[in-house]
Amino acid sequence: MNEFFTFFDQNKPDGGMVVFLMFFSLGIALFQTIILSGLYNLKFPTWLFFVLCPSFIGLSFLVDSKYTLMVFFFLFASVFILGIIGMFYSGIQSSKIEKAEREKFNRKHNIQKTPLSEKLLGLLILVVVIGAIAWLVKIEKLKFLFFIIPGLIFIKMIFFPSNKSKFLKLQAVLPTSKMNAIAMGLVEVEGDLEEIEPIISPYFSKPCIGYYYTIEEEGPADDDGKRSYRTIFTELKTGVFKIKDETGSVTVNGEGLEFYFDRIDKQEGGKKRYSETYLKHNDYMLLIGYADSDQGNVVLRKGDSNGIFGVAIPQSISFRNKYQPLLISFLTTLFFITLILIYIILN
Repeated sequence: MNEFFTFFDQNKPDGGMVVFLMFFSLGIALFQTIILSGLYNLKFPTWLFFVLCPSFIGLSFLVDSKYTLMVFFFLFASVFILGIIGMFYSGIQSSKIEKAEREKFNRKHNIQKTPLSEKLLGLLILVVVIGAIAWLVKIEKLKFLFFIIPGLIFIKMIFFPSNKSKFLKLQAVLPTSKMNAIAMGLVEVEGDLEEIEPIISPYFSKPCIGYYYTIEEEGPADDDGKRSYRTIFTELKTGVFKIKDETGSVTVNGEGLEFYFDRIDKQEGGKKRYSETYLKHNDYMLLIGYADSDQGNVVLRKGDSNGIFGVAIPQSISFRNKYQPLLISFLTTLFFITLILIYIILN
């Protein structure tokens, strides 16, 4: 512990470094604001931490420059500490109320309980995380959390991507096939949708090719009186339809099809907000799925349980392909700059 304080005594930042730390602390303030308002449900002016964090750093430099890096370190560490404690606090506060509401809601929508094996796995992960933190505290190596946590996030993004991420990566490499020249296997097609077997949406009773239905619950109001919603139920269902271009059309078995676009076609608010998004006749869509043969006819469907089978709006995909590389470069650079700053401060 003495080495910890000795480091700050021997490393006194100059004025330029202090300005940089004050600017960087605005990012810390953003996370503190989100955590305290979101996890702890605290009410305070949204500008509060954006004033306090730079002020603490500036005042510490005026009092004694040896305290400046120490203040910055504790502000940075507060994000992780508040976040971890807040997750436990938020869970304990809401668990009893949510349990009763969830059981009532599950009975209404015939939702099965979470299997015991999944509950035990979640508990095991929680015990491992708590044990790892306790072990780091015991050996006085808690600072490694600042490397482990960002590293785990980075590993999750690379090695355990979401289905949407897999869909977008496939879209970037798969050529768009014409309907009259589809090869068997994973394919990408683009065209207008044709209704074959319409289905009826559950809330607004809208005939459609497919629907994505969500129920959201109203949360507490913020300082401006605006209310947020959290999703408590989703349902996705698609029937059999066709997709066509200028060369012809193919049948699509819509079971398991996922929607990778943001659009709400009908919505009704209140304490609970009901929203529906539809796949409609004549929608122009991009679809990735598995091409198979059914009595000599090509049918697109979901390949296997982990196969990618999704639909998106071509215009939004084009926009994403244009600007996504810039965003990835920016986030990657920011990630490594943060790790370098942590290393400099801790060493």
